[in-house]
Amino acid sequence: MNRKYLDLTLEKNNLDAIITFSPQTRIWLSSIQSTDGISIIEKSNSYVFLDMRYYEYAQKEIKNAELILLNQSNLKKFAQNKIYKRIGVEADYTTLSELERIKKMFPNAEIIQISGQELRILKDKNEIELLQKAIDISLEAYEELIKELKEGQTERELDRRLNFLMKEKGAQMECFDSIIATGSNSAIPHHHPTDRKIKSGDLLKIDFGATYKGYGADITRTFIFNPKNEIVDPKKEEILQIVKEAAQLGRQFIKPGIKASDVDKVCRDYIASKGYGEYFTHSTGHGLGIDVHELPTVSTNGNTILEPGMVITVEPGIYIEGFGGARIEDDLLVTETGSITLSRKNEVNGIKK
Repeated sequence: MNRKYLDLTLEKNNLDAIITFSPQTRIWLSSIQSTDGISIIEKSNSYVFLDMRYYEYAQKEIKNAELILLNQSNLKKFAQNKIYKRIGVEADYTTLSELERIKKMFPNAEIIQISGQELRILKDKNEIELLQKAIDISLEAYEELIKELKEGQTERELDRRLNFLMKEKGAQMECFDSIIATGSNSAIPHHHPTDRKIKSGDLLKIDFGATYKGYGADITRTFIFNPKNEIVDPKKEEILQIVKEAAQLGRQFIKPGIKASDVDKVCRDYIASKGYGEYFTHSTGHGLGIDVHELPTVSTNGNTILEPGMVITVEPGIYIEGFGGARIEDDLLVTETGSITLSRKNEVNGIKK
């Protein structure tokens, strides 16, 4: 874990502790994956409370924190021995019931809202390795799926097969529900797979990602499925080529010190210059890590200055209702001198080595 923004948050808000129930922060802090638990982070110490379902597993795997058995007695004893005047709670994760539990534990403390995602906006070496593993699993599964692809298969069939292949290759699960969209369905940015059959000449959009040890991939590939080698609608070729070029321009532009919104602008301006600006209907990207959508936001309002250690997606698209659409999405690590495309082998600063 990179503590830069954790330490800044504690200092800026004059916090005695951050208390969180979120599984995401628990993974980031301690490498422990559990559906329940409480993490308490101080400037110099951290504690993770887990019940008996996870306690034995956590004894072997926990990092960066002291493990305490979660029960009422231990929680009460812990709270009695701590004098917290200001407590940070994650506005993006904390439920009302969890907030009430914190207030009961420390009734005299002032509660300060913080961003849980901001704490982990910078990835360390271990996190990057886990992300790379998730990405590699995803791409291996995708490449095998494409080799098996046949005309007449349905979107749902491809969805099931891709999910199986990712798990077979080491994924815990899908990071999100895969988007398999063929023909005019490809014009729907977040389409849910149906029984529609894939036909020769169709645009085929596949948005997919595996989760590995809590960290997820997010990749999109679009191509024209043409096993019969027929003449393809030139407009399909045109929009696909424009999206590919916009995506590469975005990847090439990424470096430390620029605003995330500038990456969005490069992609958006290029698509607009080709006459399709109105058909690019979402932001260019987002941060990636334990959540599939994290900070920073890569959009027109993305004011974050990119720093080495941030991992973001670049995913411009064109979507024409009733006709079809294309999106190309890659996962990039911001480095000291530019970027590395984690989802394209040997691509540095947007250029293949």
